[in-house]
Amino acid sequence: MKVLISLLFFSLNILFMSSQSTSLEKEILKLRKLGKDHIIQLALKELQSTSKPEITEDNFHFIQVMASNKRIKVHFGYNVIYFPKNSSYNTDIIVEFPSKLISINSDNNEGKNTAFYHPTSEHMDVINFILNRNDTNNDVFNKGNKSSVVISIYEKENHYLVYTTSRNPDQGGIEYIEEIHKETGEILSTLSGHYDPAPETPNLEEEKLIEIDNK
Repeated sequence: MKVLISLLFFSLNILFMSSQSTSLEKEILKLRKLGKDHIIQLALKELQSTSKPEITEDNFHFIQVMASNKRIKVHFGYNVIYFPKNSSYNTDIIVEFPSKLISINSDNNEGKNTAFYHPTSEHMDVINFILNRNDTNNDVFNKGNKSSVVISIYEKENHYLVYTTSRNPDQGGIEYIEEIHKETGEILSTLSGHYDPAPETPNLEEEKLIEIDNK
C-alpha cells in the first residue's frame, strides 16, 4: 500500500511539473507574438519604476531581446561609458519575463551612488577627445548595434584610463588598456592581451536563446 501511495504521489508530481512547464511555454509564446517593440516597452516599464529620472530607449546604445522556452531576456546595454572621478553607473541591465526579474551590473570610478548613464556635454567632450579626435566618427556609441567590445573611460588625476575589452570574454577576444594625457592627448602607455575561450562543456544542458526581431 505504501508503494502504491508513493507511486501515485510521484505521478501527480510529474503531472504538476509538466503542467507548469506547459503553462510557462504558453506564456512565453504569447509574449513573443506581441513582438520585440512591445516586449521592450514592458521591460522599460519595469525599469522606470526603479529609475529617477525616468529612462527611455534613447538612453541605451542597444536593446536586444532573446528568448528560450524558459524565459525572455531584454538586454539594455552600453558600448561606451565615461566614468568621471567619484562616479558609478549601471553598465548592463537585463529584464526577464515572465518573472519580471531585473539583473543589473555596474562599474565605478570610486563612486558609490550608482545611477543609469546620462552623458552630459562635458562627458561628450571627453568621449570625443578620446574616440573622435579627427571628427570623422559620427556615432561614437555605435547606436543600435551590440558592439563586440566595450569601451570604459576612467578619469584619473592627470590622464584618462581607457579599457577596451570583449563584451563576452568567456568566448574569447581582446583586452586593450591605454593611458592618455588629459591635456595633450598623448598616449602615455599601452597594454594589450587577449582572452581564451572558456572550455566547452558538452555534458551540460545549455539553454538556447534566440534573438527576437519581429516588430
